[in-house]
Amino acid sequence: MDVEKGLEVVNEVVLVKTGRRLSPIEVAILKGSWQGKTYEEIASNASYAASYLKRYVGPKLWQLISDALGEEVNKTNFRTSLEHHYQQANGAAQEGVREPKNKASEKRSSEHRADTTSPCVDWGEATDVSTFYGRQPELELLYQWIKGEFSSGKQSLSGVPQTSHCRLICLLGMGGIGKTSVSIKLAQNIASSQFEESDRLSAKPNSLFEFVIWRSLRDALPLDDLLEDLIPLLSRQQDIDLPKGTSAKITRLIQYLKQNRCLLVLDNVESILQSGQVVGSYRSGYEAYGELFQRVGATEHQSCLLLTSREKPSEVATLEGDALPVRSLQLAGLTTTDSNSILAAKGLMGSAGDRDNLIEHYRGNPLALKIVATSIRDLFDGDIAEFLEQGTIVFNGLRRLLDEQIERLSVLEQQVMNWLAINREGTTIDQLHADIIPTVSKARLLEVLEKLGRRCLIEAAAQAQIERKILQNGDARQNGEAKRIPSSFTQQPAVMEYVTEHIIETVVAELKGEQPFNLLRHYALTKASASDYIRESQIRLILEPIATQLSSAFGSTAALSQHLQQQLQQLKNTPEVYPGYAGANLLSLLNYLQIDLNGWDFSHLPIWQAYLPETPLHQVNFTECDFTGSAFAQTLSSLVNVAFSPDGRLMVSCDSDGRIHLWDTASGQPKLSWQAHEEFTWGLSFSPDGQMLASGSPHDSLIKLWDVQTGKLLREPFQIAKTSWAVQFSPDGKRLVIGEEEGLLELWDVEMGTCLTFLEGHSDIVHSVAFSPDGKQLVSGSDDCAVRLWDLSTFSEMRQFEGHHHTVLSVSFSPNGQWVASASWDKTVRLWHLATGESICFEGHTDLVWSVSFSPDGLLLATAGQDRTIRLWDLQTEQPIRTLLGHQACVTAIAFSPDGKTLLSSSADSVQKVWDVTTGQALKTWQGHLSRVLSVAFSPDGQHIISGSATDLLVRLWNPLTGTCLKTFNEHTHWVWDVTFSSDSKTFISGSSDGTIKVWDVQTQQCIKTLHCHTNCIFGTALSSDGQVLASTSNDATVKLWDLHTGTHLHTLVGHDFPVWHVTFSPDGRWLASIAKNGIVRLWQVETGTCMQVFDQHDLLGFEVEFCADGKTLLGIGSDNNIKQLDIATGECLQSLKGHAALVRSLALRPPSPPSSHRPQILASGSADHTIRLWDLDSGKCLNVLQGHTGIIFSVAFGCDVTGRSLLASGSFDETIRLWDVETGECLQVLKSDRIYEGMNIQGVTGLSSGQKAVLKQLGAIEKN
Repeated sequence: MDVEKGLEVVNEVVLVKTGRRLSPIEVAILKGSWQGKTYEEIASNASYAASYLKRYVGPKLWQLISDALGEEVNKTNFRTSLEHHYQQANGAAQEGVREPKNKASEKRSSEHRADTTSPCVDWGEATDVSTFYGRQPELELLYQWIKGEFSSGKQSLSGVPQTSHCRLICLLGMGGIGKTSVSIKLAQNIASSQFEESDRLSAKPNSLFEFVIWRSLRDALPLDDLLEDLIPLLSRQQDIDLPKGTSAKITRLIQYLKQNRCLLVLDNVESILQSGQVVGSYRSGYEAYGELFQRVGATEHQSCLLLTSREKPSEVATLEGDALPVRSLQLAGLTTTDSNSILAAKGLMGSAGDRDNLIEHYRGNPLALKIVATSIRDLFDGDIAEFLEQGTIVFNGLRRLLDEQIERLSVLEQQVMNWLAINREGTTIDQLHADIIPTVSKARLLEVLEKLGRRCLIEAAAQAQIERKILQNGDARQNGEAKRIPSSFTQQPAVMEYVTEHIIETVVAELKGEQPFNLLRHYALTKASASDYIRESQIRLILEPIATQLSSAFGSTAALSQHLQQQLQQLKNTPEVYPGYAGANLLSLLNYLQIDLNGWDFSHLPIWQAYLPETPLHQVNFTECDFTGSAFAQTLSSLVNVAFSPDGRLMVSCDSDGRIHLWDTASGQPKLSWQAHEEFTWGLSFSPDGQMLASGSPHDSLIKLWDVQTGKLLREPFQIAKTSWAVQFSPDGKRLVIGEEEGLLELWDVEMGTCLTFLEGHSDIVHSVAFSPDGKQLVSGSDDCAVRLWDLSTFSEMRQFEGHHHTVLSVSFSPNGQWVASASWDKTVRLWHLATGESICFEGHTDLVWSVSFSPDGLLLATAGQDRTIRLWDLQTEQPIRTLLGHQACVTAIAFSPDGKTLLSSSADSVQKVWDVTTGQALKTWQGHLSRVLSVAFSPDGQHIISGSATDLLVRLWNPLTGTCLKTFNEHTHWVWDVTFSSDSKTFISGSSDGTIKVWDVQTQQCIKTLHCHTNCIFGTALSSDGQVLASTSNDATVKLWDLHTGTHLHTLVGHDFPVWHVTFSPDGRWLASIAKNGIVRLWQVETGTCMQVFDQHDLLGFEVEFCADGKTLLGIGSDNNIKQLDIATGECLQSLKGHAALVRSLALRPPSPPSSHRPQILASGSADHTIRLWDLDSGKCLNVLQGHTGIIFSVAFGCDVTGRSLLASGSFDETIRLWDVETGECLQVLKSDRIYEGMNIQGVTGLSSGQKAVLKQLGAIEKN
């Protein structure tokens, strides 16, 4: 076999294996090796650099032939292997050899003739791309750029007019995105004329390029070696005497690029770029590549140099432009369809949703998908769902791929990458500037962001979504927005997980003491300023893994606590060059681990970005700390109403304490808070110009107008006929409508301060009012179950909408004025068409619906309910589209922002939230931490007191002797209106607005029964004297009787027309008295459930009714602040106890004593005047006035201590329970649960406003040297 025959054999096997022929340099190596020449001799003859042949071309060639022949081939055994292969293939039949030989000669001759019109192709080390997925839009775009469009005015796919071809193109993308494959496929298509075959503008289909050459720079080939390879090829081995200098060689190369149309591809350009330095800068010794790229891009020629790189060389960045001959294309992930082809080829199984989820995790990165698909196939039997359940997307080969990228970054680039991973969503330049320490200039930050973008490690947050949508549609056009500076930046999921894992690993090592504090100082692991859903993600994905690993390492919470205390001390003892996040990070970690922080010392540390609204910080020393960016609890009571200002810049809420709170929408910071009413500010409305607030309360008859800027009254309050529940400004701001206690609507002239008219029609409380957008109509909703429409030109009722069968709590006009929405206690929302009166019923809430609101565009309806949910409804489809979950108690009110993008909500547990309407995610939460006492009860044995709360919704068990809280119960989700002890002191009962009655075991401190039967709020409970029967009252206007021991429902007493607020048994247990909201008392026979008597003539308030000891008289509370004693037999008022200066809210009778004791029958009354009065019921005289409370007294209860001394417990909205000696009037004990920041020392702190410090002090903080 001669050398020609050997080359023929190699060409045939390589062609079969790869679909290509040997390149000229490969032929030269084979010929030289056949003749026994060294690489140096071969290189000298072929005018190549010896190192290039020895290090790059040769090894690849021997591997290629080995693969083709199926045996190991090298330079030494090459000739022997070929002869052996030839003999095996042809055997001993010589005649059979000659015929193919002649045909092969004819084929070579034919191919040689074809070479005059086909390009000279040299693939170097190009990989096999016979399996190729998608990318047709990108290939077409690159081809257009390379070829150029010469017809005048022709638009390219990118939308930019082209008048010439591109001289220099950079194909960019992160590792694994497919740059190499696209470059090879593009070159193959051009070399094989696949583009030209369908190109009607091409006059010479095979003459586009004379040379197509592909080279890899993966092993950092020196430029001189590359030029010494390329120039002989382009000169068809004629130019082998090359100039000595690199610049001269570049000049020679460009001469050939001018003479011939050449496509040169240089892959893996990032290999010659410097890691950790200015992006696009070169490694030492490779700077001349910059000159090559600059000159190729700036000099006119008819060829194209295509680069692929993870980073954009600086010369490309300087020269590129949409209409310029230098351009770059950012390669995004594959489309979903093409990505699915990869998964299918790997044989994976999964639903369409699982496949799409997997593809989105890796943003369609083909290499990442191939890696993960292989692992899923091998480890999870091809089950995508099972893999996704593991929650880990970065591993094995993918981690190595990212290692290569991250290792190249500078310190500041790594900082930005870490912050983007922590922030976990689009992060603005301003946010990054505020996050990074030490501070860097915004100009420097912009440079770094640009570099990271050029390294393909970050993406514009909004643009990433656009590009993914474009790719889904198979369109690779460059979006115009991509050329602008993005408003925010983020990372692909796999990159973010990789960086997050690095942060966790490093922080754990630092906290173990294996490394000095670095990341812990420089980064906030969780951020108080983040949106709620982001902060929850930071806790789950960053803080929780750190806590888990540390807990595992130290074995016990006690050991870990001790170690972290040592780390805190070390942090305090180590001087800082600049402040950092370490103190806040330790605090956040301790809080997550639920380690008791009582008495910890964080003094003199920066506590930046700590989220502490729900963290008890009793006796913690924060002296001289900087709380910049940190968040704390608020002094909110139960919130009942919310609103946005007309311009959306302010938010307002009002609460059960009668206060109004004003907030800055952008920052979320409180602006003003003031006492508007004695209690319960319920009605709330902004004037259309946003300068005024109107408020009303169901506990006074005043409507007040407030200056929004100062929180001061603008004028004397409007005195209305009854107490108010709803107020609303007209659209022109000239009128104010008020919904009142007894069904009345009042319309007032705002400027004159006069009542214009009364609108009569409702028969009970008007809970909600709304003007039509044009101000010509008014809608109202009432306790009488009706929705009424009023004509304000005639002040008459236009229509009554009937359909609800319970209280209507909220009404709202649609923006177009054609519809009204109403929300009801019947658990439904109705949409009423004004013209026809027909309604559409929306069902979905599982309890009463408190609030309803139209979005500003009228396309959505938001509803909020007792079931703790907010629901969004599509009004075009009449279907629910989203349920907002996050409130832990009844959602009392909602309001859309003027732009419709966010929703404000409030709940009974003192929580206020802002939601993203589009995503349904909670953006911001304000948490109140007060403990208003609504109810108290003494155990008959005097050993315990039980209390129920209005704001934190807790039940507490107290030791009255020591004043300590023994147990806190948190199972109720709304106000705990009533608590009662059993006669044996072994159990107690709590009734709540959440509609449940709970029975608790004192010894085990567990809930042993939950009674469900009422359809609404529970207001009162009472036990019969024998402890067998439990009575309960509810908003559903019924009284129910229960067997306490079995929990069996015995009777439902029906007769009241209004919510029943209180119930009491007669001393002998035969009778039951109940009082409703309207003040009507009913007397029931317990055994039969029959109503025997009705008392309706004494103008009573529905707060309370009590039997006197003889069972012949009743005590009730009059609307005139007096207490009335009624004769049951005649209904006559026997006496009226006068003395309180405000409404009486609670009554209690001292248990009767033996006749021989001659103790007077004493009545205790608690009032909104903050006093308790003790009365001798026989004489009607006031025995004592007990003073000390600073809030409304909602509950009083008699008891005794172990010595038999008579005691009184009083519960108040001032968050205290006081124990009084009944005989002396002395206050013996003040029971108060520790406030959330009790004893927290904030002496000398910074980063807080004076208002914020005042709030902390109200919640227990102190300033102490």
